[in-house]
Amino acid sequence: MVRPPLPPLAARRHRPYHRGMTSLDARGSLSPEVVWPTPSRPDPAPVRSTGKRAREANRPLPPIELELTGFAAGGRAVGHAEDGRVVFVEYGIPGERVVAEITDEHPGYLEATAVQVLRASEHRVEAPCRYFGKCGGCQVQHIAYDEQLRLKAEVVRDQLQRIGKFEADEARDLVLPMLGMDDPWHYRNHVRFTVRRDGEIGFMQRGTHRFMRIDECLIASDRVNEILDATQDRTMQTRQLSVRVGEHTDELMVQPKVQWRTGRAHGKLESGQSSYHESLLGTSYRISGPAFFQVNTRQAERLVALVLDHVREVSPRVVIDAYAGVGTFAAQLAAEVEHVVTIEESAAAGVDALENLGAFTNVTRVMGKVEDTLPGMTPAPDVVVIDPPRAGIYASVVQAILDSAAKRVVYVSCDPGTLARDLRLFVDGGFTIGSIQPVDMFPHTQHIECVTVLDRE
Repeated sequence: MVRPPLPPLAARRHRPYHRGMTSLDARGSLSPEVVWPTPSRPDPAPVRSTGKRAREANRPLPPIELELTGFAAGGRAVGHAEDGRVVFVEYGIPGERVVAEITDEHPGYLEATAVQVLRASEHRVEAPCRYFGKCGGCQVQHIAYDEQLRLKAEVVRDQLQRIGKFEADEARDLVLPMLGMDDPWHYRNHVRFTVRRDGEIGFMQRGTHRFMRIDECLIASDRVNEILDATQDRTMQTRQLSVRVGEHTDELMVQPKVQWRTGRAHGKLESGQSSYHESLLGTSYRISGPAFFQVNTRQAERLVALVLDHVREVSPRVVIDAYAGVGTFAAQLAAEVEHVVTIEESAAAGVDALENLGAFTNVTRVMGKVEDTLPGMTPAPDVVVIDPPRAGIYASVVQAILDSAAKRVVYVSCDPGTLARDLRLFVDGGFTIGSIQPVDMFPHTQHIECVTVLDRE
């Protein structure tokens, strides 16, 4: 009989869940916003809930026995209660029979946590991280890595059907097997830590505002963990510490500038940098503090290579790189095509892009929102590369691409749900989907990145 990681009843009950709410943000860093208490320190704060359960905050719901039959977005297994409602179960695996404790109740579904595994999946493994189940950064360490990849690809297919309204056979054929990592540990090059007044460094426990000391993060790079060790118990006058590392350059950006506690300074560690450099496929990039850059360098190179291959296939003359950021794709594309137009609204990313793209005379930079600048843009694009935030793209952006001369769209997405929604608009507008390639940018977490190719019929 297997018992998954489990906090105390008083601390688990009535934890509201919001889709996309997680302490490991695919577009950011380990954040202290979503947390979970340790068994030894129950959360004494008042219980919060929604709807009917707000009137019953002090009455726990009885645990239920479930057969887990599926896997959903958010890294949760799926079962069905006796009344027919879907139950989303954290720390479960399809094929298992579990006892689950209900953590929140809604009219159409329930949320729960597996507290006892009556019949374990052959894919269940012991999570190697001592903080798993307490820190909210990873959701699926209890699942063997090969099975994580398979389940995540199934999530993409499921979202295509449920949200994009694609047929099951079509979704199955479109989604390719996920590209995983040879070593799915110590990959994360950017982590944001919480710092206590006494100098302890860690994260906030999942589901609370209570601090939890962290001495090693198994998905953070070795260099990030070295910085954590060098600063643990030594800092003062800051509530957060952001560490970013160039895997290929070994450059650091540690923010803010560390104020050392008396007699505890680490003389070899430099901090307070405003930017650092990283390289992908031999191309160098400057990245400043507020700018986004992929947190998994090794997989980012595979993703960039995929995008380049899909662009080359149609020999375009003009490519628009929408949501261009620091110029990640544009710097690679400039050597491949006659003209690249980048669109980006972030001023910080724009400053980086000015340096990263300054040597290319065939790159035109446009500052502004994609929905405002893309419609009617000249020169007319042959290919549009889009890499939006998790919210996806506005319908007006889809329409602008439909109205353009673009014959191919390469869509890089970090959310299968919004991807499915947007792909339906493209297909209804006359494009066909060539393939959807999931890339595991964030092993052991719920997050899924995809590269989709669309061609005009």
